[in-house]
Amino acid sequence: MVAVPEQFHELRIRIGDMFSVESVSPPKRYPVRLLGFHEGQSLIVSAPTVQGKAFLLPEGQVLRVRVMAGNIACGFQTQVMKNNRVPYLYSHLKYPPKVSSVAVRQASRVELKLPVRIDEFETGELPGEWPKKALLIDLSSGGGRLQSPLPVAAVGSELKLSFKVVVDGVEHISRIKAIVRNIAEVGASSEQSMLHYGVQFVEVSDEDRVYISGYVYEQIIDQSGS
Repeated sequence: MVAVPEQFHELRIRIGDMFSVESVSPPKRYPVRLLGFHEGQSLIVSAPTVQGKAFLLPEGQVLRVRVMAGNIACGFQTQVMKNNRVPYLYSHLKYPPKVSSVAVRQASRVELKLPVRIDEFETGELPGEWPKKALLIDLSSGGGRLQSPLPVAAVGSELKLSFKVVVDGVEHISRIKAIVRNIAEVGASSEQSMLHYGVQFVEVSDEDRVYISGYVYEQIIDQSGS
C-alpha cells in the first residue's frame, strides 16, 4: 500500500498554487492562492474574491481546506489567525498539525450521473443542432466521459460543457472547454447501445478547477466509505 502524506510540508503544493477554503457555518467555498508557509506556524494565503472584489474572512473563522496535490486528495481543518491589509490583503491560517490524504490513481475516475449541456465552443463550427444534452458518467480534474444515445461530435471537436456540482451544499455551475479525445459504442445491442465520449478539459478557470477538484475529492471520500 502506498503511503500518503500526513503532514502539510509533505504535500507537493507549490507557492502560487490554488486551493479552496470553506467556512463551516454557513458553508461557503472560496478559492485562494498559497503565498507561503512557515512549518508549524502558519499558512499564508491570498484573500478570496467574490465577483472580482477581494475581502478578508473574519479572524477566528474555522475553515476546512481541500486540495488536489498531484495524485493526492487532501483535506484538513484550520483557522484564520491574522489578517493583513498592507501591502495587499492576505491572511495567516493556522498550520495544520495533520492532514487527511487519499491517493488517487491517475487512471481512476469518479463514477456519477451528472446532466450536462453541450454547446459548440465556437458557434457555427460543428454540424447539427445545438445545444445537446448528455450525462457526465465519470469525472476527474482533467476530464470526463459523456454518455449519449445520439451522436454528439467527432474526435478533435471543441465543445463547451455546462454542469452543476454541489460541494458542501454550495452549488456551482461549471462551464468548461473540452476536446473530444475518443469515442466508444457500449451496449449489447443496437437498440440498447450508448455512445461514450472521452473528453479532456482545457483552459479551465481557477474557480472551476477549485470546485471540480473539491467535488471529485468529496466523491472519492464518499465512495471509499471514509
